Amino acid sequence: PVLPRRTRRRPPHRPPPAAPPANAPGREMPLKQAEIECFLLSLGASQKIIDEAEAKGFQAMDTLARSKGASDGLQNEAQVRQAYQAAQEAKKAKAAAALERKLRALSAEERQRYRLAFDHFDANSSGELDQAEFKMAMIDSGMYPLQFEVKALFEEADADGSGRVDFAEYCRFVQVYKSKQSWLESLMENIMDKLTPRPSYLTNPTMRFVRKMKQAGCTRSAIDTFVFNYRRARNPKNVLIAEKDIDPVDSLPDLETVDVARDESLLAKTVMLKLNGGLGTSMGLNKAKSLLEVNNKDTFLDLIVKQVLSLRQQERAPMAFMLMNSFATSKDTMERIRVHHPNFGNPYDAALELMQHKHPKVAEEDWSPAAWPAARELEWCLPGDGDVFPALLGSGMLDKLIAAGYKYMFISSSDNLGATMDLTLLNWFAQSEAPFLMEVAVRTDSDKEGGHLAYDGQTGDLMLRESDQCPEADKAQFSDIAKHRYFSTDNLWVDLAKLKATMVANKGLLPLPVMKILKTIDPRDPESTPVLQLETSMGAAIQAFHRAEAIVVPRSRFAPVKTTSDLLVLKSDAYEKTHDHLVVLRPERQGVPPIVKLDACYNFVDALDELIPFGAPHLLRCRKLTVEGPWTIGPNVVFEGDVMLVNKGTKRKELLAGTYSNSTVNA
Repeated sequence: PVLPRRTRRRPPHRPPPAAPPANAPGREMPLKQAEIECFLLSLGASQKIIDEAEAKGFQAMDTLARSKGASDGLQNEAQVRQAYQAAQEAKKAKAAAALERKLRALSAEERQRYRLAFDHFDANSSGELDQAEFKMAMIDSGMYPLQFEVKALFEEADADGSGRVDFAEYCRFVQVYKSKQSWLESLMENIMDKLTPRPSYLTNPTMRFVRKMKQAGCTRSAIDTFVFNYRRARNPKNVLIAEKDIDPVDSLPDLETVDVARDESLLAKTVMLKLNGGLGTSMGLNKAKSLLEVNNKDTFLDLIVKQVLSLRQQERAPMAFMLMNSFATSKDTMERIRVHHPNFGNPYDAALELMQHKHPKVAEEDWSPAAWPAARELEWCLPGDGDVFPALLGSGMLDKLIAAGYKYMFISSSDNLGATMDLTLLNWFAQSEAPFLMEVAVRTDSDKEGGHLAYDGQTGDLMLRESDQCPEADKAQFSDIAKHRYFSTDNLWVDLAKLKATMVANKGLLPLPVMKILKTIDPRDPESTPVLQLETSMGAAIQAFHRAEAIVVPRSRFAPVKTTSDLLVLKSDAYEKTHDHLVVLRPERQGVPPIVKLDACYNFVDALDELIPFGAPHLLRCRKLTVEGPWTIGPNVVFEGDVMLVNKGTKRKELLAGTYSNSTVNA
């Protein structure tokens, strides 16, 4: 038998509302009760009246709507739904405002921890986390979500719906996540965080620098080198070299007495590299030092290019040439070559430029990344000329040169015009089969404050010791030029294949001593933040090579311009330019340049220009020139012997034309 169908009835006081006809105008689907209630409330009806109308059915609610001013009643469903959506938006806004009041601002320490965790798990440095990375970052940030919660939490954090979470979204999520926790949940997470050992990257201070360097687009080689230098610099045991740990170098081969067969074909296997990364900030420059004019409007760079072209023509050999520029010097330098030497290039279209790395400056106070919002570029520095080796390897240039058949590299500074390509040196180096050769000169009294060559007491290999690497107790022996006879000219020769093998054996690095250079973050502002620049010397690389060699060279191969005093001498008639564009001391000087000591007020090049607006004075027969106080040296001024200019006032004094011999001139 078929049983009668039973229907479920609503309570008598609330019968089901009568639905409008299915073919009502604009009808898409029946209105929901919540939508109708929101609409009536928006019209000003009370909840009690709405409940009474609802109990009577749809028609009663429609009548109520019309009585409150809705001319179409409930027939205009779009209007009803719009009111409902507006109510929902207002509800969300109210909840968001309540949440904002509840949120706690993140402390600097918390943001630092979250940043470190975020960057650590952002494996591809995209600046975003996927769901798996997000979970791991949460855990290392002190939050411990259950596995089934992760997906919902990730979607909550992904505010823009991109499927990935950036750091701003991550920090916002953490604030919201913590605001929703009960006191018990917060307590339990804090206990778990205290009991869980923190991963090393959270306690490693170098990660702040790694993050900064990644954001600046630094290469892996630059980052690895900085981290190595930073760790070494923080450990004083890795900085100081005691007298008892080294042995003096008594004698070395001398370039002027060695006898080697001359093979010009080696030039085709050789690269001449000039270091050109420095701005010469100690001289107040904001451009490459190599762009300073030396004479007849020729800059250091112009003279170097002309020397290379002359050698190529003279020896009929396609010797390669490169500049190691930096972020500070590349643009101006390459523009100078393009405009003034448009046909200058390399054989086989080899690159002319190698880019030096940049490293962050370190705040002296707490060894954190130095910050200078007024000029962010001042937060960066060059890591010293020792960076030439990681720059060669990290850029891929070393591999390219070896693949192109180059075997040797001659490295020197662009401000040392005495460091020219020498075939005798090249041949001697090639025949020695040494991995590394340093040109050295004999120390004099004026050199005893600088570094010296020595033998490592343990390995017996050659090494350099700089003044800041010498313990205070050993300073007297450091300055003993009879015991420690030689200093580096910073002219180096390297076997490229052996350089690569040595660096690969050291995981892409050369373990060089690190120097801590104390400066202000703005070199022209002595009141700005004190910072440390961690630098390495390329000469110190001699100790990284077993069986490295050194050879004594004439002092004429060492004529760097480090100060405005040096520049004044080079501009004077004590030097002359040869037909092949070499700048050499005139024969009358017998290999000894004049000594010039300028007052500190002339440390910057623009101040030197005010001192010699008519050009450099005649120094051919001058032994020593000392300038104290504000002066202007007029045209046709000749200095002979020892001369002092003394002005104790503040008003500039002009020195008139004439010859000043072994005298003191007072203002």
